[in-house]
Amino acid sequence: MEYRQFLDGVNRKEDKAWVELYDYFYAPLCCYAAKIVGNNQMVEDVVQGCFVKLWLSDQKRSKKAHEVWMGQVVCDECDAVEMALEEEAITRFYTVITRLPEQQRDILLRSMKGEKVRDMAEKLGISENTVKTQKKRAYAFVREQLGDIWMVIVGLFFV
Repeated sequence: MEYRQFLDGVNRKEDKAWVELYDYFYAPLCCYAAKIVGNNQMVEDVVQGCFVKLWLSDQKRSKKAHEVWMGQVVCDECDAVEMALEEEAITRFYTVITRLPEQQRDILLRSMKGEKVRDMAEKLGISENTVKTQKKRAYAFVREQLGDIWMVIVGLFFV
C-alpha cells in the first residue's frame, strides 16, 4: 500500500490499513517495549495498549474535527438565514417608504443619514417645525406599516 494511501486508510479506520499498521509495527514495538519494561510478559499488553490508545485518540481527533466542521456549517447557515431576513426587512422598509408623500420620504431618509433638522429645513426651504412634524408623521406611518419588524430595521440602520 502506498504511504499516503496507507496513512489515509489508518485515519479513516480502514481494516486493511490497520492490519498493515499492526503487522509492520507490532514486532519492532515489542522489542522496543521489552528494553523499557524489562518484563517480557507485559510487553504484548503494553504494545496492544498503545494500539488501542492510538485507535481511540484518532477517533477523538476525528470526532473533534467533525464537530468543528458541523459547527461551521451551522454557523454559515445561521448567517445565511440572518442575511436573508435582513434583506427582506430592508426590502419591506423601502417598499413602505415609497408610499410616503415625497417630502416625508425625503425627510425620513435624510434623518436616517444623520442630517440635522436645521440643515434639512434650510435645504428644503421649510421651517424646522415642518421638518419635525413631517419626520414624526413619516416614522409613525412606517412603524404602523411594519409592526414588529420596525425594530429590526432600526437595528440594521443605526447599529
